[in-house]
Amino acid sequence: MRQILATPTARTLAQIVLSTGILWALLSDVDIDAIGRVLESGSMWWGAAALFVKTSALLVHETRLWLALPMPRPPIRTVISLGLAAGAMNLALPARAGDVAAIAFMDRECNVPVPVGTAAVGVTSFLEAAIFAFFLLAVMGLGAAQWASLVGDASTASWWIGGGIIAGCGVLAVMAVLGRRWQNNQPHTNRIIEIIKQTVVQTSSVVRDARYLGIQTAAAAVQVVLVVAAFSLALIASGASISDPIAASSMVLGIASLASFVLPPTMAAGPAAASALVLPAFGASTSEALAYAAAYWLVAHIPAMTMGIPALFARR
Repeated sequence: MRQILATPTARTLAQIVLSTGILWALLSDVDIDAIGRVLESGSMWWGAAALFVKTSALLVHETRLWLALPMPRPPIRTVISLGLAAGAMNLALPARAGDVAAIAFMDRECNVPVPVGTAAVGVTSFLEAAIFAFFLLAVMGLGAAQWASLVGDASTASWWIGGGIIAGCGVLAVMAVLGRRWQNNQPHTNRIIEIIKQTVVQTSSVVRDARYLGIQTAAAAVQVVLVVAAFSLALIASGASISDPIAASSMVLGIASLASFVLPPTMAAGPAAASALVLPAFGASTSEALAYAAAYWLVAHIPAMTMGIPALFARR
Protein backbone atom coordinates (compact mmCIF):
# COMPACT_ATOMS: atom_id res chain seq x y z
CA MET A 1 0.00 0.00 0.00
CA ARG A 2 2.83 2.42 0.84
CA GLN A 3 4.38 1.84 -2.58
CA ILE A 4 1.07 2.41 -4.30
CA LEU A 5 0.44 5.68 -2.45
CA ALA A 6 3.95 6.82 -3.32
CA THR A 7 2.83 7.34 -6.92
CA PRO A 8 1.31 10.81 -7.49
CA THR A 9 -1.77 9.53 -9.31
CA ALA A 10 -2.72 7.01 -6.64
CA ARG A 11 -2.02 9.47 -3.84
CA THR A 12 -4.13 12.17 -5.48
CA LEU A 13 -6.95 9.71 -6.08
CA ALA A 14 -6.83 8.60 -2.43
CA GLN A 15 -7.01 12.23 -1.28
CA ILE A 16 -9.97 12.94 -3.55
CA VAL A 17 -11.81 9.84 -2.37
CA LEU A 18 -11.14 10.65 1.30
CA SER A 19 -12.17 14.30 0.90
CA THR A 20 -15.33 13.30 -0.98
CA GLY A 21 -16.20 10.76 1.71
CA ILE A 22 -15.82 13.34 4.48
CA LEU A 23 -17.96 15.89 2.63
CA TRP A 24 -20.64 13.26 1.89
CA ALA A 25 -20.75 12.24 5.55
CA LEU A 26 -21.14 15.87 6.63
CA LEU A 27 -23.71 16.89 4.03
CA SER A 28 -25.78 13.71 3.62
CA ASP A 29 -28.18 14.47 6.49
CA VAL A 30 -28.08 18.27 6.29
CA ASP A 31 -30.70 20.56 4.85
CA ILE A 32 -28.84 22.43 2.12
CA ASP A 33 -31.57 25.08 2.07
CA ALA A 34 -30.93 25.71 5.76
CA ILE A 35 -27.25 26.36 5.02
CA GLY A 36 -28.34 28.80 2.31
CA ARG A 37 -30.62 30.64 4.73
CA VAL A 38 -27.77 31.01 7.22
CA LEU A 39 -25.54 32.47 4.52
CA GLU A 40 -28.31 34.83 3.40
CA SER A 41 -28.55 36.17 6.94
CA GLY A 42 -24.86 37.05 6.89
CA SER A 43 -23.23 40.21 5.63
CA MET A 44 -21.38 40.75 2.38
CA TRP A 45 -19.65 43.77 3.92
CA TRP A 46 -18.12 41.65 6.66
CA GLY A 47 -17.13 39.16 3.96
CA ALA A 48 -15.43 41.90 1.95
CA ALA A 49 -13.57 43.00 5.08
CA ALA A 50 -12.45 39.41 5.67
CA LEU A 51 -11.13 39.17 2.11
CA PHE A 52 -9.23 42.45 2.46
CA VAL A 53 -7.62 41.39 5.74
CA LYS A 54 -6.70 37.96 4.35
CA THR A 55 -5.11 39.61 1.31
CA SER A 56 -3.04 41.78 3.64
CA ALA A 57 -1.94 38.68 5.57
CA LEU A 58 -0.75 37.01 2.35
CA LEU A 59 1.32 40.05 1.40
CA VAL A 60 2.86 40.17 4.87
CA HIS A 61 3.77 36.48 4.58
CA GLU A 62 5.52 36.94 1.24
CA THR A 63 7.31 40.04 2.54
CA ARG A 64 8.56 37.93 5.46
CA LEU A 65 9.94 35.42 2.93
CA TRP A 66 11.85 38.25 1.24
CA LEU A 67 13.17 39.47 4.59
CA ALA A 68 14.37 35.94 5.37
CA LEU A 69 16.82 36.00 2.48
CA PRO A 70 20.39 37.21 3.06
CA MET A 71 21.72 40.46 1.68
CA PRO A 72 21.82 41.43 -1.12
CA ARG A 73 18.22 40.34 -1.51
CA PRO A 74 16.48 39.75 -4.84
CA PRO A 75 13.85 42.29 -5.94
CA ILE A 76 10.96 42.20 -3.48
CA ARG A 77 8.34 42.12 -6.26
CA THR A 78 9.87 38.93 -7.67
CA VAL A 79 9.93 37.19 -4.30
CA ILE A 80 6.36 38.22 -3.49
CA SER A 81 5.20 37.02 -6.91
CA LEU A 82 6.84 33.61 -6.62
CA GLY A 83 5.59 33.29 -3.05
CA LEU A 84 2.03 33.95 -4.21
CA ALA A 85 2.45 31.35 -6.96
CA ALA A 86 3.64 28.81 -4.40
CA GLY A 87 0.72 29.73 -2.14
CA ALA A 88 -1.75 28.93 -4.91
CA MET A 89 -0.10 25.52 -5.24
CA ASN A 90 -0.44 24.96 -1.49
CA LEU A 91 -4.21 25.22 -1.87
CA ALA A 92 -4.35 22.37 -4.37
CA LEU A 93 -1.64 20.17 -2.88
CA PRO A 94 -1.39 18.74 0.65
CA ALA A 95 1.63 18.85 2.98
CA ARG A 96 2.62 22.41 2.01
CA ALA A 97 4.04 21.14 -1.29
CA GLY A 98 3.99 24.70 -2.61
CA ASP A 99 6.83 25.57 -0.24
CA VAL A 100 9.07 23.19 -2.20
CA ALA A 101 8.03 25.03 -5.35
CA ALA A 102 8.94 28.36 -3.74
CA ILE A 103 12.47 27.06 -3.09
CA ALA A 104 12.76 25.96 -6.73
CA PHE A 105 11.40 29.29 -7.98
CA MET A 106 13.95 31.23 -5.92
CA ASP A 107 16.76 29.04 -7.23
CA ARG A 108 15.67 29.45 -10.85
CA GLU A 109 14.61 33.10 -10.90
CA CYS A 110 16.69 34.76 -8.20
CA ASN A 111 19.83 32.59 -8.13
CA VAL A 112 19.14 31.81 -4.48
CA PRO A 113 20.87 28.50 -3.66
CA VAL A 114 18.59 25.68 -2.54
CA PRO A 115 20.03 25.60 1.04
CA VAL A 116 19.48 29.36 1.43
CA GLY A 117 15.93 29.13 0.08
CA THR A 118 15.15 26.11 2.25
CA ALA A 119 16.40 27.89 5.37
CA ALA A 120 14.36 31.00 4.52
CA VAL A 121 11.14 29.05 3.91
CA GLY A 122 11.69 26.83 6.94
CA VAL A 123 12.37 29.59 9.46
CA THR A 124 9.55 31.75 8.06
CA SER A 125 7.06 28.88 8.38
CA PHE A 126 8.27 27.83 11.83
CA LEU A 127 7.96 31.31 13.34
CA GLU A 128 4.46 31.65 11.90
CA ALA A 129 3.45 28.26 13.32
CA ALA A 130 5.04 29.00 16.70
CA ILE A 131 3.32 32.38 17.09
CA PHE A 132 -0.03 30.84 16.14
CA ALA A 133 0.56 28.01 18.62
CA PHE A 134 1.16 30.54 21.41
CA PHE A 135 -2.00 32.36 20.34
CA LEU A 136 -3.93 29.09 20.35
CA LEU A 137 -2.72 28.31 23.87
CA ALA A 138 -4.09 31.67 25.01
CA VAL A 139 -7.39 31.00 23.24
CA MET A 140 -7.61 27.57 24.83
CA GLY A 141 -7.09 29.12 28.25
CA LEU A 142 -9.88 31.61 27.66
CA GLY A 143 -12.21 29.01 26.12
CA ALA A 144 -11.42 26.10 28.42
CA ALA A 145 -15.06 25.04 28.64
CA GLN A 146 -15.38 24.67 24.86
CA TRP A 147 -12.11 22.77 24.60
CA ALA A 148 -13.18 20.46 27.41
CA SER A 149 -16.35 19.60 25.49
CA LEU A 150 -14.27 18.87 22.38
CA VAL A 151 -11.27 16.95 23.69
CA GLY A 152 -12.05 16.25 27.33
CA ASP A 153 -9.16 17.50 29.43
CA ALA A 154 -7.96 20.68 27.70
CA SER A 155 -4.63 20.46 29.49
CA THR A 156 -3.71 17.44 27.33
CA ALA A 157 -4.05 19.49 24.14
CA SER A 158 -2.09 22.29 25.78
CA TRP A 159 0.73 19.89 26.59
CA TRP A 160 0.83 18.65 23.01
CA ILE A 161 0.94 22.17 21.59
CA GLY A 162 3.51 23.30 24.13
CA GLY A 163 5.57 20.19 23.47
CA GLY A 164 5.51 20.91 19.76
CA ILE A 165 6.77 24.43 20.32
CA ILE A 166 9.56 23.21 22.60
CA ALA A 167 10.54 20.47 20.14
CA GLY A 168 10.69 22.95 17.28
CA CYS A 169 12.81 25.37 19.28
CA GLY A 170 15.04 22.48 20.28
CA VAL A 171 15.59 21.53 16.64
CA LEU A 172 16.51 25.12 15.79
CA ALA A 173 18.93 25.25 18.74
CA VAL A 174 20.64 22.06 17.59
CA MET A 175 20.88 23.42 14.04
CA ALA A 176 22.37 26.66 15.38
CA VAL A 177 25.14 24.75 17.17
CA LEU A 178 25.82 22.32 14.33
CA GLY A 179 25.75 25.04 11.69
CA ARG A 180 28.33 27.07 13.55
CA ARG A 181 30.63 24.03 13.68
CA TRP A 182 30.09 23.08 10.04
CA GLN A 183 30.36 26.51 8.41
CA ASN A 184 34.12 26.21 7.76
CA ASN A 185 34.15 22.52 6.86
CA GLN A 186 35.15 21.30 3.42
CA PRO A 187 32.26 20.59 1.02
CA HIS A 188 31.02 17.02 1.12
CA THR A 189 31.40 14.91 -2.01
CA ASN A 190 27.77 13.74 -1.83
CA ARG A 191 25.51 16.47 -3.24
CA ILE A 192 22.47 15.59 -1.10
CA ILE A 193 24.50 15.58 2.11
CA GLU A 194 26.13 18.88 1.13
CA ILE A 195 22.70 20.48 0.54
CA ILE A 196 21.52 19.29 3.96
CA LYS A 197 24.71 20.54 5.61
CA GLN A 198 24.49 23.96 3.95
CA THR A 199 20.81 24.22 4.90
CA VAL A 200 21.79 23.68 8.54
CA VAL A 201 24.57 26.27 8.18
CA GLN A 202 22.19 28.84 6.67
CA THR A 203 19.54 28.18 9.32
CA SER A 204 22.19 28.56 12.01
CA SER A 205 23.23 31.96 10.73
CA VAL A 206 19.60 33.06 10.74
CA VAL A 207 18.65 31.91 14.24
CA ARG A 208 21.84 33.34 15.75
CA ASP A 209 20.97 36.81 14.47
CA ALA A 210 18.94 38.39 17.29
CA ARG A 211 17.94 41.42 15.21
CA TYR A 212 16.67 39.24 12.40
CA LEU A 213 14.71 37.01 14.76
CA GLY A 214 13.15 40.05 16.41
CA ILE A 215 12.00 41.52 13.09
CA GLN A 216 10.73 38.18 11.80
CA THR A 217 8.92 37.36 15.04
CA ALA A 218 7.19 40.76 15.07
CA ALA A 219 6.19 40.36 11.41
CA ALA A 220 4.95 36.82 12.09
CA ALA A 221 2.83 38.13 14.96
CA VAL A 222 1.27 40.72 12.64
CA GLN A 223 0.55 38.02 10.07
CA VAL A 224 -1.07 35.70 12.63
CA VAL A 225 -3.27 38.52 13.94
CA LEU A 226 -4.38 39.33 10.40
CA VAL A 227 -5.15 35.69 9.57
CA VAL A 228 -7.16 35.15 12.75
CA ALA A 229 -8.97 38.46 12.18
CA ALA A 230 -9.83 37.44 8.61
CA PHE A 231 -11.41 34.14 9.62
CA SER A 232 -13.15 35.75 12.60
CA LEU A 233 -14.72 38.28 10.22
CA ALA A 234 -15.65 35.38 7.94
CA LEU A 235 -17.49 33.77 10.84
CA ILE A 236 -19.53 36.94 11.34
CA ALA A 237 -20.09 37.21 7.58
CA SER A 238 -21.36 33.63 7.35
CA GLY A 239 -24.42 34.39 9.49
CA ALA A 240 -23.54 31.84 12.18
CA SER A 241 -24.53 32.93 15.69
CA ILE A 242 -21.34 32.59 17.77
CA SER A 243 -20.68 34.50 20.97
CA ASP A 244 -16.87 34.22 20.71
CA PRO A 245 -15.89 34.32 17.01
CA ILE A 246 -12.15 34.77 17.69
CA ALA A 247 -11.85 31.63 19.83
CA ALA A 248 -14.11 29.58 17.55
CA SER A 249 -12.40 30.60 14.31
CA SER A 250 -8.94 30.06 15.85
CA MET A 251 -9.82 26.50 16.81
CA VAL A 252 -11.24 25.79 13.34
CA LEU A 253 -8.14 27.32 11.76
CA GLY A 254 -5.82 25.19 13.87
CA ILE A 255 -7.57 21.92 13.06
CA ALA A 256 -8.01 22.80 9.37
CA SER A 257 -4.30 23.65 9.13
CA LEU A 258 -3.39 20.23 10.49
CA ALA A 259 -5.82 18.58 8.09
CA SER A 260 -4.15 20.34 5.13
CA PHE A 261 -1.10 18.10 5.58
CA VAL A 262 -3.26 15.17 4.46
CA LEU A 263 -6.17 16.68 2.52
CA PRO A 264 -5.88 19.29 -0.26
CA PRO A 265 -7.46 22.52 1.08
CA THR A 266 -9.25 23.06 -2.24
CA MET A 267 -11.45 20.03 -1.57
CA ALA A 268 -12.77 21.84 1.56
CA ALA A 269 -13.08 18.62 3.57
CA GLY A 270 -10.67 19.79 6.29
CA PRO A 271 -12.37 23.13 7.04
CA ALA A 272 -15.82 21.51 6.82
CA ALA A 273 -14.90 18.77 9.29
CA ALA A 274 -13.17 21.27 11.61
CA SER A 275 -16.20 23.59 11.57
CA ALA A 276 -18.62 20.73 12.21
CA LEU A 277 -16.45 19.58 15.13
CA VAL A 278 -15.74 22.95 16.77
CA LEU A 279 -18.68 25.30 16.25
CA PRO A 280 -21.39 23.19 17.95
CA ALA A 281 -19.34 23.57 21.15
CA PHE A 282 -19.97 27.32 20.80
CA GLY A 283 -23.71 26.88 20.35
CA ALA A 284 -23.88 26.76 16.54
CA SER A 285 -26.16 24.40 14.64
CA THR A 286 -24.84 22.02 12.02
CA SER A 287 -26.19 24.30 9.28
CA GLU A 288 -24.38 27.29 10.79
CA ALA A 289 -21.16 25.28 11.07
CA LEU A 290 -21.26 24.28 7.42
CA ALA A 291 -22.22 27.81 6.38
CA TYR A 292 -19.05 28.99 8.08
CA ALA A 293 -17.08 26.27 6.31
CA ALA A 294 -18.27 27.74 3.01
CA ALA A 295 -17.28 31.26 4.11
CA TYR A 296 -13.94 29.92 5.38
CA TRP A 297 -13.24 28.30 2.02
CA LEU A 298 -14.01 31.51 0.12
CA VAL A 299 -11.82 33.68 2.35
CA ALA A 300 -8.97 31.15 2.19
CA HIS A 301 -9.14 30.78 -1.59
CA ILE A 302 -10.25 34.00 -3.27
CA PRO A 303 -7.24 36.20 -2.31
CA ALA A 304 -4.73 33.39 -2.84
CA MET A 305 -6.16 32.36 -6.20
CA THR A 306 -6.75 35.90 -7.46
CA MET A 307 -3.11 36.84 -6.89
CA GLY A 308 -1.51 33.41 -7.09
CA ILE A 309 -2.88 32.01 -10.36
CA PRO A 310 -1.58 34.89 -12.53
CA ALA A 311 1.78 34.60 -10.76
CA LEU A 312 1.80 30.84 -11.32
CA PHE A 313 0.93 31.05 -15.03
CA ALA A 314 3.68 33.63 -15.49
CA ARG A 315 6.10 30.83 -14.59
CA ARG A 316 4.95 28.26 -17.10
